[in-house]
Amino acid sequence: MSFVAKLGKTRIANLYLVRGNSGGQPAWYYVQVHPLKKPIFDRQLKSGSIDLAVIGRVLVSGWGKDPPDDVKKRMKDNHGFEGS
Repeated sequence: MSFVAKLGKTRIANLYLVRGNSGGQPAWYYVQVHPLKKPIFDRQLKSGSIDLAVIGRVLVSGWGKDPPDDVKKRMKDNHGFEGS
């Protein structure tokens, strides 16, 4: 497997769709979690309170329970992410 293929696989493995609330409103976030911060992300996810800016990088976010179809398509096309 080439370096680029490995990098792409790692990048996809560290990409998550996080749903929650912000200011009492439902919100969603596509987050790229830094590999070394994955254990912290997992703990915070279980606790129900996540500081996304500390854990990694928010690629795109929006209001509502789910991202719109065009954003899902863009994440699939650009990052290979098909999570729901």
